[in-house]
Amino acid sequence: MLYDMPGLDDEQFKNEFKNLTWLRHQNIVRLVGYCYDIQEIQVMHEGRLILAERTHRALCLEYMSKGSLENYLSDECDRYDWHTGYGIINGICKGLKYLHNELEPPIYHLDLKPANVLLDENMVPRIADFGMSRLFTDEQTRATRSSLGTFGYLPPEYIHNNLISNKFDIFSLGVVIIKIMAGRAGYFNSAEMPSREFTDLVQEKWTTKLLETFNLRKAYSAQVRICIKIALSCVQEDRHKRPTIQDIVDRLNNTVAKCTDAARMDWFLIYQDSLGHLTQPGNISNLHCEQETPSKNNPSPSYDMEADKNIFPRYAQDPIDKHVNHIYHGSTFNQ
Repeated sequence: MLYDMPGLDDEQFKNEFKNLTWLRHQNIVRLVGYCYDIQEIQVMHEGRLILAERTHRALCLEYMSKGSLENYLSDECDRYDWHTGYGIINGICKGLKYLHNELEPPIYHLDLKPANVLLDENMVPRIADFGMSRLFTDEQTRATRSSLGTFGYLPPEYIHNNLISNKFDIFSLGVVIIKIMAGRAGYFNSAEMPSREFTDLVQEKWTTKLLETFNLRKAYSAQVRICIKIALSCVQEDRHKRPTIQDIVDRLNNTVAKCTDAARMDWFLIYQDSLGHLTQPGNISNLHCEQETPSKNNPSPSYDMEADKNIFPRYAQDPIDKHVNHIYHGSTFNQ
């Protein structure tokens, strides 16, 4: 995929290329090659033709068939299911954790937004566009006179005092998560409503969608609520109150464990309900049980399970954990 970069100067282009050449993570876009071409052209200047140089800069990145996350944002949250949305949130956070915590020195992206998150054929996110990013040898806050980022994703301390720290990216991340969960207008609603009211609103929207998609509302509704709380904590005005990326990833990992346990319980209840339905007086006659006279070769009555295997629902035939794994790691939620 050729990523044209006409708006960058030479320094920004070289910075983007240098950063991408040594980044290796499943949630960071991979550099394949680059183009840097200078052409001489004739242009009119004060009524006469003169020679000028035109520089063409482009990076060749791995092909992302789904384009950018920006294309999938919707106020109705109807472009993807919760399983996909959570996977995108989790992937972005893991990519940011790699930049902040797993590199020496760390990299601050400084322009994290939906347009800079690319999606592969499986909707796995890759953070891209490192032209604005900077290397920091310590955790200190820096002041800069340079113009960075995109309006709407800039933290207050940068807007007012040009301060840069690892909490710059955390603020941008919060805005991105809110837009994934509440749509394009979500961030503005979050600023106008009390945190609890906004959290309830987003949770109700996704809970309704979860119920329509699959009957595991309780299991994933709690995960929705935790994710929106994480997002709101990221966009706090005081940067010192924002969580670190490690805190965020730890909380997300914890939701996976809790969600799997809750899903397992939901399947157990469904399993019990199905068996209870089959053993009701009106249904028991459908079971092909045959009473036989005990004999030496057949000392007890037999039950023809082969004849009845199609009567039981699919979830009553397999272990509960199999269904939980299929739902959470498989494609049940994919539309």
